[in-house]
Amino acid sequence: MIRPAIVGWREWVGLPELSRPPILAKIDTGAWSNTLHAADIEIIESSPETRIRFRLEEGSRWTERPLHRWRRIRDTGGHETMRPVITTTIEIASRDFDVEVCLADRSQLKHRMILGRNFLRLGFVVNPSRQCIHTMIRSEDRIEMGSMD
Repeated sequence: MIRPAIVGWREWVGLPELSRPPILAKIDTGAWSNTLHAADIEIIESSPETRIRFRLEEGSRWTERPLHRWRRIRDTGGHETMRPVITTTIEIASRDFDVEVCLADRSQLKHRMILGRNFLRLGFVVNPSRQCIHTMIRSEDRIEMGSMD
């Protein structure tokens, strides 16, 4: 069994498959799923798989990934929307995990990424009085996370 990692209310997160520098993510125990900021989201219907194209920042280069599925999300106001979901690798607390990430326009919000409790329950304890406890230097072997259904 892997010892839980203590994380602060926000932490640096690596997204190596998306070829971007680490991002400051908010650890949100009130959110169920992970969400990453994406601009100009386009769905590309093709065979054998549907793909999604998006930008990680306004005016940045395009990123294209297979569309994993759609997830119904309810915001704090109770409004439901359907968000596209991709799978990718997240590096945090000297570990990395294969995860599902919803894409949404978070340009008006302070944090470009949210890590929700479905991810956190896999081995994290949140200390809300701390932030940025971990560096991006990996000191442990890769941990593969199971399905996030």
